[in-house]
Amino acid sequence: MTKKRNPTFLILFLLLAMVFATALVSVNYMTRAIYGFPGKSVSPISALKHSIMLYQGREEMLAVAPGSGLREEKVTVEPDQSIQQLCLNLEQKNLVASASLTCTYLSYSGKDRNIQPGNYTVPMGLNAIKIANLVSDVTRRDKQFVIYAGWRMEEIATMIDGLGLSFSSANFLTLATAPPDTYREQLQIPPLLTLEGYFFPGKYSMKPDISLEDFVVEILTRFRTSVITEEFQRDLASSGLTLHEAITMASIIQRETLAEEEMATIASVFYNRLAIGMRLETDPTVQYALGYDAQANTWWKSPLTYSDLEVNSPYNTYRYPGLPPGPISNPSLAALSAAVAPAETDYLFFRAKCDGRMTHNFSKTYEEHLDFGCD
Repeated sequence: MTKKRNPTFLILFLLLAMVFATALVSVNYMTRAIYGFPGKSVSPISALKHSIMLYQGREEMLAVAPGSGLREEKVTVEPDQSIQQLCLNLEQKNLVASASLTCTYLSYSGKDRNIQPGNYTVPMGLNAIKIANLVSDVTRRDKQFVIYAGWRMEEIATMIDGLGLSFSSANFLTLATAPPDTYREQLQIPPLLTLEGYFFPGKYSMKPDISLEDFVVEILTRFRTSVITEEFQRDLASSGLTLHEAITMASIIQRETLAEEEMATIASVFYNRLAIGMRLETDPTVQYALGYDAQANTWWKSPLTYSDLEVNSPYNTYRYPGLPPGPISNPSLAALSAAVAPAETDYLFFRAKCDGRMTHNFSKTYEEHLDFGCD
C-alpha cells in the first residue's frame, strides 16, 4: 500500500524554496547594484558565496574609514605580498574597516588578479570599494624615479619626459626657471634666480596624475625637511654664509667629487682660496656656463679647452672671483653638510689621483700640485 504524501508539507516546502530563491536573487541583485558584476573568471558558486558576504558587510564597505589624518596615504604592494597581506595593510592604515571584506570584494570582482607591485597614492575620503579598485588598477600606480646628486635642472627635465606625467619637461623648466615668489620666500632664494640647487636628490614616488605645482612642491618639501635641520642651521650660522651661498658651494663640491669622505676637504680648499682672494678656478662652473655639448651629448663637457675657460659668464670662476651667482647642480646632503662644516686644512689645490678611483690628492703649494700629475 503506497503511503500518501502530505500536500501541506509539499506546499510549505515549495513556498520556502521560492522565498529562499527570491531572497538569493534579491541579494545578488542588490550586491551587483553596489559592487558591480562578478569577474568573468569567478565561478557562479564563488560569486554567490561572495555576494552574500558582501551584502551583509555593505555598510562597512560603503563607509569611509578614518584614515591617518593625512591628505593622502602611500600604499606599497610588495612583489611577494599576498592579497590577504595587502588587505590587512589597508586595514592597519585605517583606510578600510575590514580586511576580510575588502579581500572578498577583490575576489568577487576578479580584481585580485590585476594587482601589480608598486606604490599607490590613496586620497582620503574613499570607501573600501574605491580603494580596492585603485590598488588593483596598474594605471594608478605611482611613478617612481630618482633625482641623482649633481644633476642640473635640464637633466631632471629629461627624466620627466620619460615618466609620462601630465606635464612636459618644458613646463617644468618654465616653472623652475621663473618660480613663484612664494617659493623664493620659503627658500630664501635671491630675486631673478632659479630653483637650481633646491631639487633634493633621492628616490621619489608620485601619483601619475600629479600636477606640475604639486610635483615641484613635493621635491622642495623634501629639501626643507631633509636639509633645514637644527644641526644644519647651527653650522650655517657658524659659517657666516647665507643658505643660498651654502647651496651654491655645495653644488660645486658635488660636481668635483662623488666621494663623500673627501667633500669636507674639498670645501676647505675652496674656502682657503676665497680667504686669500684667490679665484675658485673650478671646472664644473665652466661646464655649467657652457651648457649642453651636442657633440658629446652631455651637459658637462669634458675635457675643457683653454678657450672654454675664457667663456664670458658670471658662472666662470676662472674669470670672476668669489662664488658664482647661484648653484650649478642639485647637491646631496653630504655636500651640503661639507659646505657648512668644512675640514680645517691648509690645502689650496687638489687633483684627481691616477689610480682611476675618482678621488683626489691635496696639496698646499702649486709645486706639490704639479707633482701629482699623471704621466
